[in-house]
Amino acid sequence: MQISIGDIADLFSGIYVNTSTSRGKEVYYLQLGHWDKEKRWTNYIYPELCKETRLYKNYLEKGDILLATKGIDHPAMLYDESYTPAIASSVFTVLRIKQTDIVLPEYLQWYLNHPTTARKLAAASQGTSMPLINREVIEQLEVPIPSLEKQQTILLAHDLQQQAIQLRAQINQLDETIFYYNILQTANRQ
Repeated sequence: MQISIGDIADLFSGIYVNTSTSRGKEVYYLQLGHWDKEKRWTNYIYPELCKETRLYKNYLEKGDILLATKGIDHPAMLYDESYTPAIASSVFTVLRIKQTDIVLPEYLQWYLNHPTTARKLAAASQGTSMPLINREVIEQLEVPIPSLEKQQTILLAHDLQQQAIQLRAQINQLDETIFYYNILQTANRQ
């Protein structure tokens, strides 16, 4: 079954806040640099904003997906409440799934990060100096929604594939180390 994102999620924009004028360090202001290329948290996240009543409505909830809609790349990150309270910067559009009984946030994040979807989003971005994906494009994006069980199976398969990639990289690095060690041993033999 194909469902458009606008039917399964509420969308709202991240906001711009001048961190240099904020008097307090209680709220995290999430930006693209807070995730690495594997969409994992980096180690240097600190609260940058003070708690203000005007920001409360922008606080993120567990399961929110932060889709980068400004710029060249459009990664989707899942907010897991590791850092709370937090708000998303204006580079993001936040997707809050309203029907978690039919779609898992992790599955929607996976789908948005899939290379085919990433190409669709890149093709839909407009502008030259700062490409932007319009909200309507995201809302109209159709997502295949299998059963929750199949979604979990897809996510498990993806995780296993990522682990295999990491293991192959480690094996390659060890092979290279062994090769250079053996070459050095050969050079040192008289």
